[in-house]
Amino acid sequence: MERLMMKVASVISAFIFLQVTVCEGATGSVYSKKLFKKLFEDEGYNHNVRPVLSVNTVTEVRMLLYVAQVLDMDERQQTLTTNMWVTYVWKDEFIHWDPEEWGNVTKLKVDSELLWMPDITLYNCAADNYIPYLTKKICIIYNDGNINWASPVIMKSHCNIDVTHFPFDKQSCELKFGPWQYDGTEVNLTGTGDTSVFISDGEWDMKGLDVRQDVNFYPDAPGIPYTDVVYTMHFKRRSLYYVFNLVMPCVLVAGITILGFVLPADSGEKVSLGITVLLSLTVFLLLIAESMPPSSHVPVIGQYYAATMLLVSISIMLTVIVLNLHHRGPTCRPVPRWMRRIFLNKLAPILRLHPRPSQRNKAVSKDHKIFMRMQESETSIMDLTTPLHQNHQTPGDESPIRAMHNTTRNLHRDGPERACCRQQIDILRRMMDHMRVVREHYDSLDHSDFIRGEWKQVAQVVDRLFMIFYILGTISTLLIIFIQLS
Repeated sequence: MERLMMKVASVISAFIFLQVTVCEGATGSVYSKKLFKKLFEDEGYNHNVRPVLSVNTVTEVRMLLYVAQVLDMDERQQTLTTNMWVTYVWKDEFIHWDPEEWGNVTKLKVDSELLWMPDITLYNCAADNYIPYLTKKICIIYNDGNINWASPVIMKSHCNIDVTHFPFDKQSCELKFGPWQYDGTEVNLTGTGDTSVFISDGEWDMKGLDVRQDVNFYPDAPGIPYTDVVYTMHFKRRSLYYVFNLVMPCVLVAGITILGFVLPADSGEKVSLGITVLLSLTVFLLLIAESMPPSSHVPVIGQYYAATMLLVSISIMLTVIVLNLHHRGPTCRPVPRWMRRIFLNKLAPILRLHPRPSQRNKAVSKDHKIFMRMQESETSIMDLTTPLHQNHQTPGDESPIRAMHNTTRNLHRDGPERACCRQQIDILRRMMDHMRVVREHYDSLDHSDFIRGEWKQVAQVVDRLFMIFYILGTISTLLIIFIQLS
């Protein structure tokens, strides 16, 4: 029985509490309506008049700025678009009430069009059609006259973006807020900032927010002070995206240029490879130029691309020089003595570019075999013609050609019995002439091959030397770029 009575008492208590709560809520809503009518209808509140009882009273406006997100930083247009949470707090001396007389109502939420609003303006606004953001929002008014206006706002402002160290740059952008019509004797603006709600967009990280208050005098109102608050936001770019998409391709393309020096000159692709690399760098440079502002400040990555393009252009010019040396033939003069001494005797051993012994011995043995065969042929012909003139003169006393002429003359003198051999002697004489021409031809070919070989060796040494110079130039360029970034 006692347990049942306790349950009934608890149910009755809960019902009474619910009724009291509902009545109080209904009563609070009624008091809010009456209070709203009293403040803005009965007392004739005018939102066009600054809410102070004395003209000499300065309205203190406190500003709190939360930097939420960077939506866009346009380097070419020099603009910054950000998402901000803005809060303004000031005191309205025309609004006050006693909460005890109005059902403990301590605050009301009203449309901002009903209240006097400070004309706070973003001085460095970059929007095409500027619309004041202190309009059509909800304000909270408190019983002591304090008013709170808060709203998220997307702001587009001018920002001096320095792209010298792009993509490893840090930027500082300013937002200047201040009243436009109310001077410092009427409205005093102070501000604070907060970055605790900042969300990175993947490209920019927030590194700090500085706030300062200034008093300025403008030419359209000389001698009249105007107060403003300047927020300086510090950002750092996340450079990993640009490293993988702009820096790494340039480094790889510059490395491919080294292969152009290793490529044999007989392949005919040395100049084509250099021109292809140059065109690739031009495409990447155009991509950078599209996003950079048209100013005299060249970013570091642009300097690197320009330096790499210069090196590649020089490498193409050097490749043409190497090809000119490589394809010089016997019509050109032999390698000068000073060039042979410097490039073949001194630089070639240092660069390890000596011809292979097997190839050199093979060429020598081949030429020696041809020469020995020609010598054997001439000896055989001499042996055939020697009996014909051995009674007149020994073979060692005169040349073979003269001996053949003497033999022919002796045949005419000996009579018709030896006339049958004339035709054979003429054939042998013509064979000797042809053998001499062939030997001279092979001698000239050997001389031409020797000249070509020397020029090819000089071209190979020069090509390897140019490759070393290119590698040193590339490393020097990278070191200069790193020094500028540090």
